Amino acid sequence: MRKTLQSLVKTAAFLPFTIGASVAQDFDSVEMKVHPVAGNVSYIEGMGGNIGLFAGADGVFLIDDQYAPLTEKIVAAVRTVSAEPIRFLVNTHMHPDHTGGNENFGKMGTMIFGHDNVRSQMGVADYKEAPPLVTFSDDMSFHINGETVHVFKTPNAHTNGDVFVRFAGSNVVHTGDVYRTTSYPYVDVANGGSFLGTIKAYDLLIEVSDAATKIVPGHGVISNVGEVRAFRDMMLVIRDRTAAAIRNGMTLEQAQGAGLTAEYDERWESGRPIGSSAKLLEAAYADMAQ
Repeated sequence: MRKTLQSLVKTAAFLPFTIGASVAQDFDSVEMKVHPVAGNVSYIEGMGGNIGLFAGADGVFLIDDQYAPLTEKIVAAVRTVSAEPIRFLVNTHMHPDHTGGNENFGKMGTMIFGHDNVRSQMGVADYKEAPPLVTFSDDMSFHINGETVHVFKTPNAHTNGDVFVRFAGSNVVHTGDVYRTTSYPYVDVANGGSFLGTIKAYDLLIEVSDAATKIVPGHGVISNVGEVRAFRDMMLVIRDRTAAAIRNGMTLEQAQGAGLTAEYDERWESGRPIGSSAKLLEAAYADMAQ
């Protein structure tokens, strides 16, 4: 069992480099699209994680910044909404499709924030992207554009540095990659992610949301608490089936071939390592086979 878990961690350690290689394509062809959410909150769709955009007389507040070559396009998209300075930027976690523009925005005078673990884990993983300049341990609030914007740590889920960003007045929550509407969750075990922690993070998201809350995922389209609850319930089923497989002495490979996610695969299987049922079961197995 110990050898199996060691193998999982060694395999996962290469995933950050896989993420970078998978986006080696022509950035010139990427188009930025601004989608209104509620109040003065929008999100920018491009290549990488959804960028939260909150604009008003006090300035612009961004959530994540995709890849460095896209910074000019991101700024141009912001300028279709606001001419005010881009004052603050929060990294929801460490991955390059959410932190790649940090250096560029920092040079513009934007103050960049993130959880303590975003900065430290980027160093551990030897990422070349610039880490956040200001870090916090649990939560922090911004009082800007007539709203309270609450940024708070989730249980370790996608990584060990995940945060949610809640706009109290607009009733919007940006989840980073803890929640996505495009595929199964991706649990980056090598960077502190946890399958069981992901379930706890969904419980937290449900707790801070109501029927009217607009939920902006890290990847995909605007969602709601009912969809999150159904997603969480699916994860509970997968958890219980994985636990039963482990009790019955199945290896990881046997569990991955046992159809534990079969009825969900048509909707959620990505067909690639990030967002696949095989990687999700690998993370579940790593959490529960200890």
